[in-house]
Amino acid sequence: MSRYETEEEQIDAIKSWWKKNGTALLSAVLVVVLAFSGWRYWTNSQYVEKANASGTFEALQINAERGSFGEVSREALKLMQESPQSPYAAAAALMYAKFELDNGKVENAIEKFEWVQQNATDAELKAVAQLRLARLYLDQKDFDKAQSTLDSLAKAKLSAGQKANMDYTLGVLALLKQENDAARSAFKSVTDNDSADDTLRGLAQIQLDDLAQ
Repeated sequence: MSRYETEEEQIDAIKSWWKKNGTALLSAVLVVVLAFSGWRYWTNSQYVEKANASGTFEALQINAERGSFGEVSREALKLMQESPQSPYAAAAALMYAKFELDNGKVENAIEKFEWVQQNATDAELKAVAQLRLARLYLDQKDFDKAQSTLDSLAKAKLSAGQKANMDYTLGVLALLKQENDAARSAFKSVTDNDSADDTLRGLAQIQLDDLAQ
């Protein structure tokens, strides 16, 4: 008998993993990407604009760590509107999306992730948004949008870890669509990926074991 009897249990598996790992992953991505992209933005932009964007993001980050992001959320929107090509704007949008999710405002979070997908010039920040979008679409059982988002993500240059996350999401989507061969292939890609998180690899192996029964 399969460990996962219903679609809801399948979705819960990926939601549980992301709840445990998503925040840390997002924080790590923001630190690494902004270290490079922020520097590149500084070298290619006017001084006042780049200084304002950097300062605004720093204030947003401090408030997010203090749990008071809502008090400065308008500044995040202002940054997104005034400097949409800045990596700071994309990072601020990701922070805003997390804030919305933490407060149960899923549709608002989806809007922020979609903004990053459409406006981010940094591939890693865009990939983070697309992975989150795909998972949220799965939660809503909007399989067409999930598939479209993952198809777009597959064309990007992903790190090995990001590819593992994408493959696992593809596997869950395939399972929910009852496409077992595609699911098996996706989960096998995760277990064969040395850069995959240990927990994610374990979940993929469980899925493979279920499919083999």
